[in-house]
Amino acid sequence: MYRSLFSVILSLLLLPVTLWAEETQEKKITFDEHIKPIFREHCTACHSEGDKASDLALDSYAASLAGGSSGDVIAAGNTSGSRLWQLVTHAEQPYMPPDQDPIPKEQIALLKTWIEQGMPENAGSEIKRVNNAAAAMIQGALSGKPEGPPPMPEDILRQPILETSRAAAISAMAASPWAPLLAVGGQQQVSLYHAESGELLGIIPFPEGEPQALAFTRDGRQLLIGGGRHSHSGCAVLVDVASGRRITKVGDELDTVLAADISPDKSRIAIAGPQKIIRIFDSLSGEVVFELKKHTDWIYSLRFSPDGVLLASGDRSNGLILWEADTGNLYSELAGHKGEVRSLDFRGDSNVLASASLDGTIKLWDMYESREIKSWNAHAGGATAVAFANDGHIASAGRDRKVKLWDGNGQMQKEFQGLDDMALEVAITGDGSFVAAGDWSGAVRLWPTAKPEQIRFVAANPPSIDHRLAQAQQARDTSQESLQAAITESEAALAAAQQSEQQLKAAELEAQTLQEQLQQKTRIKNQLETQSVELDARIQELEKQLAESRQQRMTVQQDLQQTSGQLEQLQAQHSAAVQVRESSQVTYQQLAEAANAASEKRQAAELQLEDAKQALAAALADKQALEAKSKALLTASETAQQRVQDLTQKLAASAETQQAQKAQHEQMQRQLGELQQQLEELQQQMKNALEAQSKAQATLAETQRQNSELQQQLEKAGQEAQEAEQELQLFEQSYKRTN
Repeated sequence: MYRSLFSVILSLLLLPVTLWAEETQEKKITFDEHIKPIFREHCTACHSEGDKASDLALDSYAASLAGGSSGDVIAAGNTSGSRLWQLVTHAEQPYMPPDQDPIPKEQIALLKTWIEQGMPENAGSEIKRVNNAAAAMIQGALSGKPEGPPPMPEDILRQPILETSRAAAISAMAASPWAPLLAVGGQQQVSLYHAESGELLGIIPFPEGEPQALAFTRDGRQLLIGGGRHSHSGCAVLVDVASGRRITKVGDELDTVLAADISPDKSRIAIAGPQKIIRIFDSLSGEVVFELKKHTDWIYSLRFSPDGVLLASGDRSNGLILWEADTGNLYSELAGHKGEVRSLDFRGDSNVLASASLDGTIKLWDMYESREIKSWNAHAGGATAVAFANDGHIASAGRDRKVKLWDGNGQMQKEFQGLDDMALEVAITGDGSFVAAGDWSGAVRLWPTAKPEQIRFVAANPPSIDHRLAQAQQARDTSQESLQAAITESEAALAAAQQSEQQLKAAELEAQTLQEQLQQKTRIKNQLETQSVELDARIQELEKQLAESRQQRMTVQQDLQQTSGQLEQLQAQHSAAVQVRESSQVTYQQLAEAANAASEKRQAAELQLEDAKQALAAALADKQALEAKSKALLTASETAQQRVQDLTQKLAASAETQQAQKAQHEQMQRQLGELQQQLEELQQQMKNALEAQSKAQATLAETQRQNSELQQQLEKAGQEAQEAEQELQLFEQSYKRTN
């Protein structure tokens, strides 16, 4: 929908531009025709092959590009980065030409256009405008950690390009050298995950096909994606990690790209694959710098050394070759593997190269002497991937379904379990804190190296925002139902526990009362027994009072028997009360435990509900971000088209003014011819006409300059419109299934 509307608007807005462009094509400014005369007029007196001040000559195209003692003086497509431009415009000292006014504005405008067009040499040269985004990237390239927090995704949608029931075999994976960031290749997309939490941070579209190679730049700011469609097409795309925006795209292969890497200074991109050729591209122009042809089989791996001196490549027929990165010349061939060389990586100091082969071994190679320094059997059935951490530790994966961590001498430190099929890819974060691997079944596992038992699962084919939204809503509803059931169960258990507690208190009170009665009867019994003993003594002493004493004794004995019976009855009642109390105590403990369990279950349900609410909120935010991105792209496109229309109208008005001034100039020339025939009679009139002609020429020159500036603004606006259309096209191509 957006694309069709955009195309109609773009066609209507660009119609007058197209008609005008058919009549006035962009004027090519060349060295031979335009720039060389300027240099000859103002510069070659001091800067020629015969007199090279500061070792700089400007009287030939090759000498101008060669620069002087301080290096290059002209940078194609970059006036602000051209030393010569800064001097002739008096933006920097020493001003050139020395002790003179700046060269005329018309000549400065020609010099500016020539630089922006890529410095064409002659009429047969092509205009080559520089990729400004790539130029800015190269200018800020770092070989180490950037200042501030490591680059992480900030404004990348989490909407998948293609949602599938299961993931394909994992064919590409990489970890940032400085950030806890993991990139996983999927189908027409690359998913970015937080290595510590396993959280999905964004999805980068790759509608060109399936990613087969992923590589972060040395400063971690960009990610290179190589891939395509088997037996159909292949390319490599460089994207910004923070925004996901494309910086440059290189390659137009007839088959997919299996290996890709970018040089440490980001100026060159290398790709290779089934065509057995390594192509090195210039990041700015996108043109092939040179081709390397020595491999005899599919090329599976490419890696620039961190210092940018070497390029290593490995193929399906155990070939392992080192190249000079700057020249493409052969540096060395490393022989030793007996199987496919599937993966390569350099140690951080560039002195050691690690290689993984399907012969099961990992080998370490010395770069100074081009020799093998260590080899060990790492994985039965074949080693498929190897990667260095910044501290020199090595992570590897193999067909034995295992992922292993080694020290720099090849001694195994840890082994990570959990893969269901043969491992294909491995990645380790720069600080060595996390290791990730993907297998043939499409499963991806993430482990903290400090605690290998803590496995996280991440998806190469994450669900769509709508799917996650539905899942979050279902989880929320299920959690709410569980919470309500837990609340009901908890309330019932609490009521039963309270009732049992009351029964226990009543039993304890009754038992206490009986205990007191028992104690009282026991005291009475003891008193009566004492009295009985005393009376027996008195019987022995008072025989005379025997009858009376016997009677008293009989009475006391009866009381004793009665009291003993009462005591036995109280003891039986007390025993029964104790049993009731103990039974009540057990029942109370059981009900209290049930109440505690129900309370814990209720708390767990509340936490589960809170997690479900957070997942629902995250999914809603992602959906809103997707809609906002679509609206922003359409607004940017409409703004660019409106700017094209405004500039077109201004250019048309300027062209009309130029035509009128040209006609006026021609009329003045005719009048001058007539006045020259009457020179003797009309000297004063001729002088006035000459002055008028001079002013008209100056006005015409100024109008031509303004016209040139409007032309440049139109070109820039057209380029912005084209970029906006391309970005919208990529967005809709990537998310066409969701709109």
